[in-house]
Amino acid sequence: MIDIKINIMKNLLLCFLFFLFSLFGRAEEKSVDYVNTSIGAIDKRGSNCVIGPQLPYGSINPSPQTEKGGMDGYHPNYPIRGFGQLHVSGTGWSSYGHFLVSPQVGLDIDLKGHDSPHSNDVTKAYYYKTNLDRYNIVTEIAPAHYSAIYRFTYPASDESYLVFDASQSIIGDIATEMKGTVLENSVKLDSVANKIRMTIKFNGGWPGAPYYLHLAGQYNRPAEEVGMWEGDKILRGEHVLERGKQKPGQHIGAFCKFDTKEKTEILLKLAISFTSCDKAEELLLKEIPDWDFERVKESGKNSWESKLNSIDVETSSEEQKIIFYSALYRSFTLARDRSLDNSKWDSKEPFWDDNYAFWDTFRTAYPLLTLMDEPAMRDNILALIDRFKHNGCIYDGFTASVDRTGEQGGNDVDHVIVDAYLKGVKGIDWNEAYKIVKYNADHRRLGYFKSGVKTDTYKKYKELGWIPTGIMSTSQTLEFAYNDYSVALMARGLGYEADYKKYLKRSHKWINLWNPHLESHGYTGFIDAKTEDGVFANIDAVRYGGSWTSPFYEASSWTYSYYVPHDFDVLIKLMGGKDKFVERLVYGFEHRLIRYTNEPGFLATRAFTHAGRPDLSSYWVHDIMARGYDLLGYPENDDTGSMASWYVFCSLGFFPNAGQDYYYLNAPLYPKSVIKLSSGKTLTITANVSKGNVYIKSCKVNGKVWNSPFIKHDELMNAKSIEMILSETPTGWGK
Repeated sequence: MIDIKINIMKNLLLCFLFFLFSLFGRAEEKSVDYVNTSIGAIDKRGSNCVIGPQLPYGSINPSPQTEKGGMDGYHPNYPIRGFGQLHVSGTGWSSYGHFLVSPQVGLDIDLKGHDSPHSNDVTKAYYYKTNLDRYNIVTEIAPAHYSAIYRFTYPASDESYLVFDASQSIIGDIATEMKGTVLENSVKLDSVANKIRMTIKFNGGWPGAPYYLHLAGQYNRPAEEVGMWEGDKILRGEHVLERGKQKPGQHIGAFCKFDTKEKTEILLKLAISFTSCDKAEELLLKEIPDWDFERVKESGKNSWESKLNSIDVETSSEEQKIIFYSALYRSFTLARDRSLDNSKWDSKEPFWDDNYAFWDTFRTAYPLLTLMDEPAMRDNILALIDRFKHNGCIYDGFTASVDRTGEQGGNDVDHVIVDAYLKGVKGIDWNEAYKIVKYNADHRRLGYFKSGVKTDTYKKYKELGWIPTGIMSTSQTLEFAYNDYSVALMARGLGYEADYKKYLKRSHKWINLWNPHLESHGYTGFIDAKTEDGVFANIDAVRYGGSWTSPFYEASSWTYSYYVPHDFDVLIKLMGGKDKFVERLVYGFEHRLIRYTNEPGFLATRAFTHAGRPDLSSYWVHDIMARGYDLLGYPENDDTGSMASWYVFCSLGFFPNAGQDYYYLNAPLYPKSVIKLSSGKTLTITANVSKGNVYIKSCKVNGKVWNSPFIKHDELMNAKSIEMILSETPTGWGK
């Protein structure tokens, strides 16, 4: 373990030095140059980010894979096994990792036999490069949206190979704590056209049902020999191999042998599709019709620069820029735009996939899209409307075009839709979108449901006003209450007055779970589990049970007792007034009783603001940024950009209360930020930043004094400037 930690620090130092040297001395840096995809991938403290490159919302995400690679498939201190074509970033439960490509000198088809130490890694948003030291093969990758191109530079050898594994998956092969099954598998080689096709039908990981994934690829020169392999058997000269359900570890694949001179380049281009191999080939021809690796690489760089240059942060700290733009990069990777590869139904509407999941992303990731990339936010909502028309329901997550029926929290697509509605996203029939949230409010709010299992607490929320003691019962009650509040706001805006009154009344039912007598650490009054008969369970308010447990999901009562995003005024009274509220909140932070680095605690730092102490909100936000975000990674799972977008907002100096139309202000991390908003206007935020200056002393918006710690979305979108004077000591501003 000590050696692994030392190696991680060596990798970190090398990556940081590489970035410093690559940035030093250039006349003008671009935002994309600061992205380092190793952040969150090399930390192995739980960020689980994918190190391989991807375009904004891109369908394909090629990346190296290793033994002990965890949910993202990669560990920096283990040899590279090969390169999978699709991954999900930052998740606590994995998917994909299929269609492994392994360049080799000498043929070894054993899974561990591919393994090669590596060096000289280059980890950019649009480009990945490494040297496979065992073979002295340089591997480079540049992705397009649905396709990617590889460039392998071989040494002189008459035993140079490309090995393809059609059965590979992160689930079971790398993340061995997870179970998955290959239900169908095929691989086909066309040695005349230098083409390969692979198909897998797989069941396992986050998707709740089996799915197909297909690949079409082509290599740029004829092979000296081709063949298939199955298990430990090499089938020379074979061109087709098809199998049904496979035992764990029983893989099939193909190989191509080449005679190479020193520094011979062999190129491989490929595309993936959830529809068919024919569709994959169509997408490949559309995106990469030739063998111009540099064109694909440069196009990817330009795509990212156009996305990332929407924010210009000015700071003397190169480290801060690297962390910021790497976080901004993560914010634009998932969900994925698969509008040209909808395998489920024929439609001209957008089709977005790999939503992983609304419980994670509604709080920061989607609000950032609304702010910075309204067309993408619009297309997400249009895709949800279309999905609802075809499926009749929108679940918390969908991956590989498959709905996952289990809910982590509430029906949190409601917040995504309402947040976009309240903030005026254009190009949407909002009455159609309202059908989704109204359906959830009237026919769902159903309590624990996972993998076909319903508990006896199912369907109790609307009847009782709470979900009786059981799996996730208490956290879901709180989240359903806020779902109802969000839907009420949309109902009022669209003129559905009866709905507004009904849902608003129900949104306050969370109070049913307030136990005024529950004690913890000398404080009285916490959210508690309650039986169907109305008897409190008197739980341990500190206990953290993890995922899919009773009575909270991934938090304790200390954390969830502050999760009432719509009712802070009521909560403050229940806790004994503002002073007592602040006192116990500070105690919770100082004694690590509040898990503020996971989604249920995202708003906990902002609770101070509602009690008239925005100075403490700003202090704790800066404390979390300083201790939790660095060149290694994030405090916990990035959760498909949720942690990253949390950092983006906080470092700029404002933060959303998702599902409502306002932001909290805090001291920014940078002296100056210039933001190109979705409105087409440019907002400049300035502050006298220095070490310890974490409190706002005064603020001006458009040159006028601003004494509120809140700013509405319309006010932000129409602002040209926000000027803050900061202080090293707490101030009375914003009280």
